[in-house]
Amino acid sequence: MTGNRVPLVSVVMPVYNGEKYLAEAIDSILGQTFADFEFIIVDDGSQDGSAAIIRDYSKRDERIRLVQHEHNLGLTSARNSGIAASCGEYIAAMDHDDISRPQRIEKQVDFLKSHPDIGLVGTGYTSRFMDSSTFQPREMPVQHAFILLHWSLGLSSVSGPTIMARRNTLTAVGGYDESIRASDDKELFSRLFGKTRFANLPDALYLHRRYDTQTSATRYDIQKSESFATRQRWLNHLWGKAPQSSLARWDRLRDCTKTGWLGRQLLRRDIVRLIDAMVAASMLNANDKCLFEAEMSRRLESTTPRSWQMFLHWRRHHFGSGKRKKAN
Repeated sequence: MTGNRVPLVSVVMPVYNGEKYLAEAIDSILGQTFADFEFIIVDDGSQDGSAAIIRDYSKRDERIRLVQHEHNLGLTSARNSGIAASCGEYIAAMDHDDISRPQRIEKQVDFLKSHPDIGLVGTGYTSRFMDSSTFQPREMPVQHAFILLHWSLGLSSVSGPTIMARRNTLTAVGGYDESIRASDDKELFSRLFGKTRFANLPDALYLHRRYDTQTSATRYDIQKSESFATRQRWLNHLWGKAPQSSLARWDRLRDCTKTGWLGRQLLRRDIVRLIDAMVAASMLNANDKCLFEAEMSRRLESTTPRSWQMFLHWRRHHFGSGKRKKAN
């Protein structure tokens, strides 16, 4: 921040023992086509050379500000410290071992300016495993209705490190939950649904590095457990109380597992109940509802055993043709 000028964007990046890839992550932000930002880097009690690297960069670029934790407090505490120290209207996330493509911030700012109803926007991304030169593109659902649908089924809906959110959107829910150890973004989203609308840019504007020692690899079981618990609480909030069997059915629907007649009837009942609850909670509008219903119906049909699908197809074709002939 220069003088009293308040930057439009605050980029918040927690760091813990990240010296190996830290310089590349910092360079990717400093090389953005959009320049009106401050870069809040939170060193969360690193025991390696991370703090020294950050200090060196801050001497060369005044947009960088170091926030330092004496002890390691955890990822969510570091994110909240960065948000508290920031002053931009928009807050962008960033991880210390990843890379933001040059136009990432510019495109997200332009999107939020032109879509005042959207409070949070993520992006598509690519993944690269460190033992491979192969880049794997990951497309994310673009529209709010499909983001909610993916979320309800436990599918990837928004990639946490790619997000840019309005400051008032984040502060309205108190930021990240510091009791969460590995699934902080999903828990945050669960509290933001109903308070704002979401979107993803289709462009792959972010590069995720994948390696064996990162949090998503070493805490996979914790992340999975926390994600399930977050979805359970979210459904309880919508329904008053949700049976665990409903989430198990959602998972079968997500995996397109073939289901018997009774299972499909229960899923159909759950879908209607979920949609009604989301509309009542202002998570879905009328247009969203139509998109959500159509996609859920398509997924529900995929759980029908093949023989029954063939019969339904034959019946539609046979009786539909008969009706057309009769009408002629």
